[in-house]
Amino acid sequence: MKRFHVLSFLLALASSHVMAMSTDAVALEMSSLSVGHQLAADDPAVARTRAMLEQVSKLSGDDATAIFAACRRYIGHLHDAAQIKATPLELLAALAVAASGTPINDTLQAYVAARKAAPEKTHAGAMALLAKQK
Repeated sequence: MKRFHVLSFLLALASSHVMAMSTDAVALEMSSLSVGHQLAADDPAVARTRAMLEQVSKLSGDDATAIFAACRRYIGHLHDAAQIKATPLELLAALAVAASGTPINDTLQAYVAARKAAPEKTHAGAMALLAKQK
């Protein structure tokens, strides 16, 4: 049943009629997808994700639903174009260190390029490459 909930959410994101979800709901879904199983709403990982979402929202001006949708798009690109498995929280971490006002798509494109170029194509390697570019 929990998988059905996550799949339903992902199908809703793919729809052109997606309604904005609360930051709490998005944080729960991003956290759960990243760890591979459904977390409780009061899990500390969800609270950390919520804080990062709020930070990214302030930096970018986008709401949590738009941020999550962008992360999912670029996760798909990494998988399809380079067979790299990434999590929503990895892409959110890249957004959290972006300069204020930088469009989320620009940041995520830079992350994808860094991830493809990183040794062993790891998240840590991509973040190190991005830090060097600043």
